[in-house]
Amino acid sequence: MKRLTPFLGLIGLAVSLIFCLAPATAHNKSTSFSDWLWQDDALQLSFTIAMRTATILPDVAVAASVQDAVAVHLLAHIEVRQNGKTCPRTQGYQTAPAKANYIKLQTRFQCFDAEAPITLRNHAFFNLARSHVHFARLRLASQGLQDSEELLFTASQRQHQISRSPSGSLVGQTSFGDAMSQYVGLGVAHILTGIDHLAFVLCLLLLSQTRRHALVLVTGFTLGHSLTLGLAALGFVAPNAAFVEAIIGGSIALIAAEHVLARQGAMPRAGCIAACVLLIMAGLDWLRGGEIAFTGWLGLIVFCACYGASIKTPADAKRLAPIVTFGFGLFHGFGFAGLLAEVGLPQDQLLAGLLGFNLGVEIGQIIFLTPILLLAPYLARRLPVFKLSWSDAVASGLAGFGVYLFVQRTLFL
Repeated sequence: MKRLTPFLGLIGLAVSLIFCLAPATAHNKSTSFSDWLWQDDALQLSFTIAMRTATILPDVAVAASVQDAVAVHLLAHIEVRQNGKTCPRTQGYQTAPAKANYIKLQTRFQCFDAEAPITLRNHAFFNLARSHVHFARLRLASQGLQDSEELLFTASQRQHQISRSPSGSLVGQTSFGDAMSQYVGLGVAHILTGIDHLAFVLCLLLLSQTRRHALVLVTGFTLGHSLTLGLAALGFVAPNAAFVEAIIGGSIALIAAEHVLARQGAMPRAGCIAACVLLIMAGLDWLRGGEIAFTGWLGLIVFCACYGASIKTPADAKRLAPIVTFGFGLFHGFGFAGLLAEVGLPQDQLLAGLLGFNLGVEIGQIIFLTPILLLAPYLARRLPVFKLSWSDAVASGLAGFGVYLFVQRTLFL
């Protein structure tokens, strides 16, 4: 039975992982849309955005109308270039009929060549909302809608180049290198601003006993989140966002607490207490009609009880750490994929975008870990007042932070 306990815990974690693949409830995104009509050397633009999204513009408070504020914003943030020159507008942005609660503005650009490639630059709203997504459709006046080119603009990809093929159809020209470099930056920015992911990486350093052990744990975490990031980003699985975010908080609490409790032989008792608390939370979540089904809660309860019972000594913790780290990495990968679901991948360079984002996440982790590893020898020293090591103090704070995230993301969504 003693040997079966760790496997039962991993089965519980696997059940939770399988449950989190259930479709998540959709949420509103900040989006805008445009339709571009290319006729000879002229380009006509129709830009549509929800009234609610448009109100984030700072100039709304002083403009005569929301439409005027949007028009001023677009004048400064949308540009068409050809042959290295900016195509001038032949008219300002004018209001056009739109469906309820939406704004539509139109303008016209005059380019220099009917055949040369054109470059669309769109910076509208991205500096105000990093998760903003813009969907554009470009078509030739001589072609039907079926021959249009669909373009996706995000905070990390604000430029597209389009040309005519010899057959007269449109061809996007986003290069592999351009797409990859854009998504590397997005990955670095995401990990360095993702406090929960950084907190978990810090927990791994606290749990590791040597630098080699730390490398093993971080590698396991990387393999886990790379796998699920790819599966979710490419559409093979659809994670439940609410459950994933809750597990990420729980993973911080568990690993941080283990750093302190494993040395005291208190993990078995802590595992039982955690399982009982989770059972109560599951009942409360069920009463309020939460998004997490009891199957998911059951997997967590089994995992906590069995994993706690498996960690009787620090040696047990070291033996199981790589497996558990990999398992939690799978959930964190779904969390990373949540951002890509918001901004999207370049449809003509899916592989470049995915590889670039994943590489950016790893670069961000290295940037975060390097100064901490340099300071690691000092973490063994004790605080002058409480006679507590720095590492235990940090672990206690991280455990509290993880518990807060888990409770907030399960019962207060």
